[in-house]
Amino acid sequence: MATNAQILANRLNSQKSTGPSSVEGRAAARFNALKHGMDAQSPIIPGEDPAELDALAHDYHLQFRPHGPKETFLVETLIRADWNKRRLRRIETQLFSTLIAEREAAGVPADILLGAAFAQDGANNPLDKIFRRQETAERTWFRALKELRRAQQERQSSDPDDDGSASLAPVPASVPSSPQMQASGYPFHSAHPNRLCDRL
Repeated sequence: MATNAQILANRLNSQKSTGPSSVEGRAAARFNALKHGMDAQSPIIPGEDPAELDALAHDYHLQFRPHGPKETFLVETLIRADWNKRRLRRIETQLFSTLIAEREAAGVPADILLGAAFAQDGANNPLDKIFRRQETAERTWFRALKELRRAQQERQSSDPDDDGSASLAPVPASVPSSPQMQASGYPFHSAHPNRLCDRL
């Protein structure tokens, strides 16, 4: 059992290790254990622009005009999935650059560097992990859009006082209407946008 002197010493010592006290120090310490940005709980990690996320969120809220907590949650889910997809695209680009640089340093001929970046054991291929996470973000986005459209249709059909100011969530277009979304790329635009839309 600890003596009174030991207990007092422990209390005094604990006051010396309370972590950073400044706003800047606390903000930096939040990311001490961050190894990569793929699983980050914070929507912003170092190297990302908070203004870009704000503009994205503004565009989504402006386009979908959610009513109530359920619709708001679904719009926030769209934003989060979109943001994660954009983050994963950046990670994919950086990963390709890293893998190509490694193979170049190993003497792989320049004309097959890209193929060599793919040529890894499946279980150990970091590109596979990125691709799987991108697919998950896409599925989350389209599921949330489907649920949002359903929730808005139910609200508008059951509420005679609804003036229709909140438009129904549209089926994704191949070209986004917002300048910010055009500038940074629509989250899941592909050569076959209707194939994904058919799931809705």
